Amino acid sequence: MALLLAGGEEDFNLTVLAEAAQRANVELLDLRLPAAESPTFCWNLEEGGARFNAQNISATGAFIRHDVFGAMKDPRPEVSARAVAWHQTVMGWLLSQPRVRLFNRQISQTAMNKPAALVFAREAGLRIPPTVITNEAGKFSSEQIESRIAKPVAGGDYCYSLAEALGKADLRSGLAALPAIVQKRLVPPEVRIYVIGQSAFAFEVRSVSLDYRVNQDAELMLLPEIPPELALLRRLMSRLNMDFGAADFKTDPETGQLVFLELNTSPMFARFDQASGGQLCAAMIQELTMA
Repeated sequence: MALLLAGGEEDFNLTVLAEAAQRANVELLDLRLPAAESPTFCWNLEEGGARFNAQNISATGAFIRHDVFGAMKDPRPEVSARAVAWHQTVMGWLLSQPRVRLFNRQISQTAMNKPAALVFAREAGLRIPPTVITNEAGKFSSEQIESRIAKPVAGGDYCYSLAEALGKADLRSGLAALPAIVQKRLVPPEVRIYVIGQSAFAFEVRSVSLDYRVNQDAELMLLPEIPPELALLRRLMSRLNMDFGAADFKTDPETGQLVFLELNTSPMFARFDQASGGQLCAAMIQELTMA
């Protein structure tokens, strides 16, 4: 059994997964891409086989992540274009090889659309916050502005208070250039649930920040019991053809109940794996390589 690992060489999530594979005595086929040089690659569609650095590619399972870290260090457009091209190439080969185990192989396009995923989550029985998707800045009262948050429809940025988001927006005739997801502001505790095939893990994310990613100030705690929302989350993921992902929840200040925020289809997991004592990556290795 062998695990193919693809993405950026500087992606620390892939680093911890590679270390977990070594601990499990799983052979590693390393297709991580260095920033300073390119490997050789050739996929002959007539023959079906592919070669990476003159080595035939053959694996039981595979884990691939789009490399976002290279562009963080080097913002030139060609760096991002290179990452996209390599991800599409390797993912294309993996998708054409049904015998290679791959998370989310048949994933629905809906899973990658945050507004649609919220609708599907509600239909699965999960609680979602009151949500408006709009670019109409004048739509909200002063009270609503103080009690709402805003985040980008397509992701790629942080969650801000609505007041802060409006202060940053370039408004023309009261309209923002981009629509945003505007929701009721929720409170701690914040919970993230990872689903990895038949396994699941829940973590409390403790932070004083509205979005802990801004200051990287989160304290992670593995919960001894997974919240009952897991059953409904699995229902949602089944509809979206997902067998791997991480869902984020926060608490409604009025009811004390967990409320679904979003479902990450390719979540970061290195710090959560550390908080779990390596259980997260071990489960990923198990699902991808074991009979």
